[in-house]
Amino acid sequence: MTPLLGLVRAGLLALAVGAVAGFVLYKLGSPPGWAAVVALPIAGLVLLVARLPRGADIAWSPLPAHASGATSVVASTLVSRLDEASRDRDRFTTRIRPRLRALAESRLRLRGVTTLAEGRALLGEDAFRLLTDPDAAMPDPRVLAALLDRLEAL
Repeated sequence: MTPLLGLVRAGLLALAVGAVAGFVLYKLGSPPGWAAVVALPIAGLVLLVARLPRGADIAWSPLPAHASGATSVVASTLVSRLDEASRDRDRFTTRIRPRLRALAESRLRLRGVTTLAEGRALLGEDAFRLLTDPDAAMPDPRVLAALLDRLEAL
């Protein structure tokens, strides 16, 4: 699950709110030390709330009307997750890429390769970049299918 804000933004927000709270308390007549002591838990609470996962992070979708077994439910769930990941980079980074990476590492281990860097030639440059580059985004369905086919062939 992805948090509302990144760690740096959440920290800056908490620092700003804590500073404002301390300043207001000081202006209301509180000694500077007490203003800082009271503002600290306020800043901590803001940091905690900013790092909480989104309320709507899990998107439950109804089962398809023609569900014939567990396979169609799994396929339906996979399709909805891939669709979400294509629109939201965080979902790709936190949900899809770790699973693709684990799959690639597993397939490479079967060939005696212990790390993705060692298996770069086997994976191909595009697949390696997709699995390791922090700025990589969800590829279009054809590229993803080609990647999965290549992983299956390993």
